[in-house]
Amino acid sequence: MRTTFEAAAISELARRTLRSTHVIYKASIDHGIDIDDISTSLSDASAALMIEFKLFEYCEDDISVCLTDSPGGIFSGSEPSSMDEVWIPGDISNMWDRYLRTMLELAEAGYPGCVGCAGPAAEIAWDEVASRGRLA
Repeated sequence: MRTTFEAAAISELARRTLRSTHVIYKASIDHGIDIDDISTSLSDASAALMIEFKLFEYCEDDISVCLTDSPGGIFSGSEPSSMDEVWIPGDISNMWDRYLRTMLELAEAGYPGCVGCAGPAAEIAWDEVASRGRLA
């Protein structure tokens, strides 16, 4: 069941990212994040998406997603103190790949400009407290 809970958190962060206009990723160079590839893939999937991506390298072993239009999230083994951020625990590399795939799938479906293409969960307000309770 844990995979389902992780998928819900990943989907929430992917939806928040696609609704944003500016995204800053903070990560170690070891994670190999290629923002040019992310930007190109999303633009190819949906030309209507206009998102500016930036990458700041730092020495932590997590990946932080900072959004200008809403609270972001973090891929980390340690639970963040802020309940505004979507927490995605687990193998960071695996969770990151799932997040990128989810963003691309949503963009190909027309999100955020489509109605209902992100499934019924997209219409329900996100409950980070409940999500962390299921994931911890």
